[in-house]
Amino acid sequence: MAEEKKNALQMALDKNQEDPYQIPDEDFFATTLDDLDAFDEKAHNKGVGYTAPNFPLFTKYMEGLESGFYMFAGESNGGKTAILLNIMRDFALHAPNKLFGIYFSLDDSCDEVYPRLIAMDQLIPISVGSKPQRCQEIIDDDPNTEEAMIARTMLEKRAVGLQHLRETNEHFKVVDKSKVKYGEQILNYCIKLQSWLKAKDPEANIIVGIDSLSDMRFPSQRFESDKARNDYIARTVKEWAVNVLDCPIFGSLHLKKLGANRRPIVDDVKESGEYVYEASTLFLVHNDVNKNKEAATIFDRIDGNEFKQPVIELNWAKNKKSSYKGITYHHFTTDYSKVTECSEEQNDRFRTLAQSF
Repeated sequence: MAEEKKNALQMALDKNQEDPYQIPDEDFFATTLDDLDAFDEKAHNKGVGYTAPNFPLFTKYMEGLESGFYMFAGESNGGKTAILLNIMRDFALHAPNKLFGIYFSLDDSCDEVYPRLIAMDQLIPISVGSKPQRCQEIIDDDPNTEEAMIARTMLEKRAVGLQHLRETNEHFKVVDKSKVKYGEQILNYCIKLQSWLKAKDPEANIIVGIDSLSDMRFPSQRFESDKARNDYIARTVKEWAVNVLDCPIFGSLHLKKLGANRRPIVDDVKESGEYVYEASTLFLVHNDVNKNKEAATIFDRIDGNEFKQPVIELNWAKNKKSSYKGITYHHFTTDYSKVTECSEEQNDRFRTLAQSF
């Protein structure tokens, strides 16, 4: 019996030698030690992870950002793009991180993204960035009015914001569909950029934003359904983040309009494909004011404004990068596309309020 088992094993090994996917022979004990040494060296080289100085709670709960696939999923107009862009840009502009932010806008053109970046930076309406001539006409009509003074200030701030974009060109870049249309091109662009950066500084890396994931197309592949395409996107982007580029990748995902008065749940993302399984961290984005208007229960108040102001709820629904799996809250000034963290006290108040409904 023992001889028969030995012969069967030898036959299996002989057959394996003919298999094009065969695993090479190895010293299994020694390679385990090699793997552990490689892991230990890489873990120490990570340091404390990347930091976002204007998002201290995000940094704290993430326990330092590292390479991985971070997905922001929510309904349309809920603020998922705004919070992704605000946080990602903060990581990119923090010099000690040595990160270059590359934001692939598959939804909007650069001409639509730049005004948001200027508005975020200078706290002015997005329309001032996109249509400065409106302010100029107010000034030309009568330069001595209070309205003209405000318009002049807005244009001055716009100029400062635009100059800041120029000055941070070595830290952040927006690429739209006029330059990159397909997933294969996104990867190629990132590889070339990463190689170019590391030639200047071996410690430099990239942080990637993709808005939105569901808009990615791969002409080299053929899919039987949208779900099959989304499954492929999820697996592919995770592979880029972990094994190919070894960098943080932020991606947004549109969820279908949710019925009734409810927040998104993990099952809503599962319907879109394998994103839940592949994401290192899954953030479910909800904006109660956007969904329920004046009937919202989670909102801000601003002096002089009678209307409820939106608060973005970020549900850390899946998190394989740290121990936190709660909800964080963020002020959202839609006119400026500006997202800022609520304080710990405000977070506690909103959590208590949410539990009471």
